[in-house]
Amino acid sequence: MEATIGSDYMPKRLSRPSEYAYEDGCRPLGKFAGVLSVTLLVYAIVSVLLALALSYTFVDARMLDEYAFEDATDDDYLLIIASSLVFLLYVAERALFIICAFTVARFTYRAMRNLYTVRSTVPDMSPGATVYWYFVPIATWFLPAKGMSEIHQGSIEETGALNTSSLVSWWWGTWLVMSILSFISNFMGRTDPIMSIAVGIVSIVLGAVSAFFLRKLVRRIRTAQDQFSQGNLAETFA
Repeated sequence: MEATIGSDYMPKRLSRPSEYAYEDGCRPLGKFAGVLSVTLLVYAIVSVLLALALSYTFVDARMLDEYAFEDATDDDYLLIIASSLVFLLYVAERALFIICAFTVARFTYRAMRNLYTVRSTVPDMSPGATVYWYFVPIATWFLPAKGMSEIHQGSIEETGALNTSSLVSWWWGTWLVMSILSFISNFMGRTDPIMSIAVGIVSIVLGAVSAFFLRKLVRRIRTAQDQFSQGNLAETFA
């Protein structure tokens, strides 16, 4: 899933500087990669805990009643704990999602500009497009993955290796399935609440798996770009 082949691969170069290149050479990804390494891991853990808390619904169906918490007695301590955990973990999951989304946008923008700075021929998408395609209907289903794939491919090739990793496919595939199941879960909420919860739990777990793959992808790109951006390579082609 993370394989590279060859150690003497020579990446192709653009004949002239790109308009997207940094004038002062490549910029480090460490700050953003470091934040993502922590937040994506915490996001995955929180998501799994949220799925576990939601699963208490199959033990006590009163979890589906919005007034159950208010009507609970001291004997319903498990219901109170589960309901409280669901609320707190959901808030934490949403907050972490926003932080991760913002940081991923910063990371991909800088990583793509670094590739243009060393005159890599792999990128076809502009640095800004790696961010705004997430917000465009229909395009959001496939173009963000294309941008990340270009960053991944170009970064590995700049180290002198030929990339054969499928990490981008695993990350985006689990993310797409998660998004589809989340939509189905919301759609079923009024007609079949129990099944809606079941599908929602699977969706949440897939979100955690997707975060795990993205974390590995970010670290892999950061490691590759550190190799070619901290030496004379970036200065030579800036």
